[in-house]
Amino acid sequence: MITHSGLYRYTLMICLCSVVYCAQAQLAIHGQVTTAGLPLGGVRVDARLDGASAFMAYTFTDGNGGYRLALGQTGRIVVSFRALSYEPVTKIIELRQTDTLLNLALVPGGVERLQEIIINAKRPYGRGRDTIELDVKSFLQGDERTVEDLLRKIPGLNVGTDGSIKIGEKEVEKVMIEGDDFFEKGYRLLTQNMSVQPLDKVQVLQRYSNNKHLKGIENSDKVALNLQLKEDSKNQWLGSVSASGTPVEPFFYQASINVMNFGKRNKYYLLGTANNHGLDALSSINYLLYSGQTDEPGQIGVGITTPTLIDNTPDLPGFDYRRTNFNQDKLLSFNTILNPSKRLKIKWLGFANPTKKSFYRNTVQEYDIEDIQFTYTEGYELNRKINNYYSRWEMHYDVSNRSTLIYTGSLGSLGKYDSGALVFNGERTTELTKMKGYLTNQLLTHTYKLSDNEAIVSSARWIMQKSPLHYQIDQYYYDDLFQVGDVSNVYQHAKNDLQYAGITSHYVKKKKGGDFMEVAVANEYKSQTLVTDFILQREDGSQIRPSGFSNQVNFRTNNTHVMTKYTIKRRMWQLTPQLRAGFMQRDLSNDGVSRNQNNWLISSSLFTKWLIHHKGKLEGELSFQQMSSELMDVVPNYFNTGIQNFVKGLDDMATLNNSAAVITYTYGNMLDKFFANFSLGHKTMFDYISNQRSLNPNFNLTEQILLKDKKTMFYKAQFNYYVKLLNGNFRVDMGADFSEYETSIVGVGKRRIESGSYDYGLSFRSVWKSRLNIHSGSHIQIRSFNSEHMDRLKNTYSFLHIFFNVAEDIQANMKNEAYRFGDFLSESPKTYFFSDVSLSYDVKKIKTKFNISAKNLFNNRQFSNAIITDTYRAITEYRLLPRYAALGLDYRF
Repeated sequence: MITHSGLYRYTLMICLCSVVYCAQAQLAIHGQVTTAGLPLGGVRVDARLDGASAFMAYTFTDGNGGYRLALGQTGRIVVSFRALSYEPVTKIIELRQTDTLLNLALVPGGVERLQEIIINAKRPYGRGRDTIELDVKSFLQGDERTVEDLLRKIPGLNVGTDGSIKIGEKEVEKVMIEGDDFFEKGYRLLTQNMSVQPLDKVQVLQRYSNNKHLKGIENSDKVALNLQLKEDSKNQWLGSVSASGTPVEPFFYQASINVMNFGKRNKYYLLGTANNHGLDALSSINYLLYSGQTDEPGQIGVGITTPTLIDNTPDLPGFDYRRTNFNQDKLLSFNTILNPSKRLKIKWLGFANPTKKSFYRNTVQEYDIEDIQFTYTEGYELNRKINNYYSRWEMHYDVSNRSTLIYTGSLGSLGKYDSGALVFNGERTTELTKMKGYLTNQLLTHTYKLSDNEAIVSSARWIMQKSPLHYQIDQYYYDDLFQVGDVSNVYQHAKNDLQYAGITSHYVKKKKGGDFMEVAVANEYKSQTLVTDFILQREDGSQIRPSGFSNQVNFRTNNTHVMTKYTIKRRMWQLTPQLRAGFMQRDLSNDGVSRNQNNWLISSSLFTKWLIHHKGKLEGELSFQQMSSELMDVVPNYFNTGIQNFVKGLDDMATLNNSAAVITYTYGNMLDKFFANFSLGHKTMFDYISNQRSLNPNFNLTEQILLKDKKTMFYKAQFNYYVKLLNGNFRVDMGADFSEYETSIVGVGKRRIESGSYDYGLSFRSVWKSRLNIHSGSHIQIRSFNSEHMDRLKNTYSFLHIFFNVAEDIQANMKNEAYRFGDFLSESPKTYFFSDVSLSYDVKKIKTKFNISAKNLFNNRQFSNAIITDTYRAITEYRLLPRYAALGLDYRF
């Protein structure tokens, strides 16, 4: 029911919108821009009052050269026309009538048209053919410390909780500094640690090519960011040192040092951090270990790694992990890019990440499936030691102007030791997990540009990885499973090795009119060894190896395949059919018994893009794919994945078939007042791997089974709208996933599952030119599973961030959050409130910022989170870092 005050607000808003609309409709300048008699798109047209510096309005010409400027007043108007590689033109007109026609012809000249260079201007943004340039000063509000803090405030850039950066639904390829890239997809190391102070511009590079010889050839829709520095920050050593700590117990600290020198020829970036207040630096390195793009010409072996057998990493869906992460995290990193000559570039990255973590949780799981009804309880305290050391080096050598050889090598030592104290169904035990692994990855790539519109890219990659695992518990829970008594300890030793070699060659060509062709041939060989030895040790020291619970598997595959695709490009649309055909040879052996399988794998797709108008783009894709089962899908005997779970694979190797359809509509871009994207997709898995479970309060046996016809559907939408009346940006996020599939429970049979997931969010970020700014929003998450009965869970998250400039050099911030988790298991829904505050004083004379901060003001010591799956429902209680206040400083040099 709408109240009187609500009706008044709605009426006022409608009136204001009507006034704005009418004002825009009353006065306008329109016309067409041409060159040599042909329409010219992408020309910037702006208008201002004669004698004034502020713009009244601006726009860009469409594909037909047309434009329209809506103005709010009459008078002497200065209209400017600018485009790269054309002489700028300025016209002065007396605007008196409602609609004024102004046609114009531009003459070639001025700056040479480059794909990723634009003309700088004193405005918040600039736009070139493939580049959007943002003025950093226009987005600063005073509380920014790192590059990531800045990027979060730029409309259209979506920074995730893990530090990933997306524009629409596309994640950026890399974040460069002055055109050079340090970390590829591991850019979080840079954005989460580099100070924002030296930055001048942020460039969004569209249609980006990772390979410089493919610029203007490949049909790319990739996006990258380039950070441009202030002139006084180039070619000299600069950086920052920050430290903070609590003066009284509980003691928390944070310290970091960034030292950098970004010269024209050589670049250096040194980083050291240490903290025990929850910030995790490890994830950034993980993105470096397995970086690469599968759809990149010349790429092969991307994402190849050993499988994970046991993972004790806490799962915190929808919650800030830093509030539960009791850590002692250290990271040292030295990175450099050298240019000894014009033809040679050398890059070296080095990391050391010794870390300790602790984690506490209590879990209650409820199983209620027909006659199977029981409750499982677990109290868990995890203490983890991590020792990761990683080095990566690259060499780029230009053999000629048309040929480049790139060598990339990496070497990593990955160590992890977990000690868990458990109370499992009322009985205490100690769980130990130890892994000491090694990884090396070598890649050689050669690019030869045959002509201005065609090239050959060839690559060879070799990977070797060893991930041994040792697992132990000092309590025996499996009497009902093994019918063995007097057992004191349970062990599992695992050998987990991988060898990979791959070679590929891609031919790419861009034809006149924009048509694009790509042909590739490749061969990939992969050899995996998995040996699991499951042991029951009795009180007298004797050992028992239960039948069917150990493995000695060798899995070898050899895949030779060809790929071809052709893009038909016309003025407003394009069509890309693609076909991939491969011959897969597989050999699976266990305890000396071998099985072979050879078959063809065919995948095809049809992609189309239609430019409906100068701001609207419609994309669609139909695909059919055949995939082969992986190692973990065909392990013949059970292996242990944790204290409660045993898993085995299929009875034989399988080929999985699926088809999918996706349609995406995009309106506008990040410079527009309104921009949006919407996606809708459907997927049918004609063959899919599901599970058959045997449930017991002390253990679960899971056997993978092959079933037919799993269906999934999703939609996702994002709307961004800048409201001038409120001087802020509204953002709406919507998404849903639906699935229909089957699982099986021993004693119950097959179960038909219908699952649904709904996510809705609304947020507002102000850009007020005042002391006060806010960022506020709310997010609703709904999960449901329907089989024998319906389970439904609703969680909500709301936040209010307040930024207040007390004085020119004093900033105050408050971050408020509210989490509300759904109810079941006789638990009522509960709302948890969190509040963090900070106050900083920037003494510019000594380049130092002093700050005081307080975390978790309400001193929440634990919170309970609800989870539902197609098998059980659970309540998990987590321990939180306590309330604390810290003093700190940040010195820039």
